[in-house]
Parts: sequence; C-alpha cells; structure tokens
Amino acid sequence: IAMGTRFLMTAESPVPRATLQRYVDCKNPGDIIVSRAMDGLPQRMIMNELLSELERAGTLRKLWIALRNGLAFRQHTGASVLDLLRTAMAMGRDDEMTSSQAIMSANAPMIIQKAMVEGEPARGVLPSGQVAGVIDDLPSCDQLIRAIVTEAEQRLQALARRAGTEQIPVGSNSFDQKYTPGNQVD
Repeated sequence: IAMGTRFLMTAESPVPRATLQRYVDCKNPGDIIVSRAMDGLPQRMIMNELLSELERAGTLRKLWIALRNGLAFRQHTGASVLDLLRTAMAMGRDDEMTSSQAIMSANAPMIIQKAMVEGEPARGVLPSGQVAGVIDDLPSCDQLIRAIVTEAEQRLQALARRAGTEQIPVGSNSFDQKYTPGNQVD
C-alpha cells in the first residue's frame, strides 16, 4: 500500500504550511491528474497554476523552462554545464529517455523544491496520490497510525463475522503494548 500522500498530510510534515493547505484545499479528485508536462515522464500531481502553464506550453516554452531550471540546478549543485550535458546524455542512453525528456528532467528537482521546500505552491508542482482529493485534515502521525490500526481491526472483525468464524483477537491493547514510544519493534 502506498501512503506517501497521507503521511505527507500530517501535523508533523516538514512541508511548508502554505503548500500543505493547497493539498487540503484540493476537494476534487479530478484536479489530481497524470501529467508528462514537467519532465516527460507520467506523474500524478494536483493541478495548480504552474502545472496548468506547463500543460499548455509548447515544446519551445518547455525547453526554455527546462534550460532555466537546469541553470538554477547547476548553481544549486555546483555542477558545470558540461557535467549537466553529460548527465543528460547518460540518462538518454541508460534510461531509454528521449533527448527532450533528459533535458526536461532538470525541471523536476527545482520545480518540486519551489512548492515542497520553499513554500510557494503556485510556483512549483504538488506531487500527489489520488487520495489527496478526499483528505481534509492534518492529524498527527500517532493519530493517523492509530486510526489505520483501528480501521484494519474493524475490517478484520467484519470479515471474520462474514466468514462465520470466531472473532479475531484484536484490540488497542496489543497495539499500545507493542508500539508505545521507546519500545523496540521486532
């Protein structure tokens, strides 16, 4: 089970509040699309101002954005232009990416960083699972895990009843004993 978006949307998340609010404000699962606009590879993201611009952009505009982000990435990492070109060529050769995808791949780290680190959700992208459209809270990780365990226990009990078998021995005591902060988990 992939639960990255659910754990991203918690009280302890290091993601800036302005960006988290954009996730919480996404009420329509249809606003979470699979797009190739950022780097040519399919990714699920919440539609926002930048993604909308990337979706509408033609090849030359995307190339310009990719080159601009590549230069910003170069400054951020200290890589030379030659290093970036070598990396792009290797990606194209080793990962079976097109030249265009390899050049556009410079977009990903810089554009994601705008939203997820710098707290500018309109100027970055919001990677997301489809579930973001139905999540409307930011519980603590502890609350979230307890809710997941409780729901799993309820589902197991319901399945046991439907199967006509004896109740499955579950309960919060087993969880609390094993997963109390400070206890080692086997």
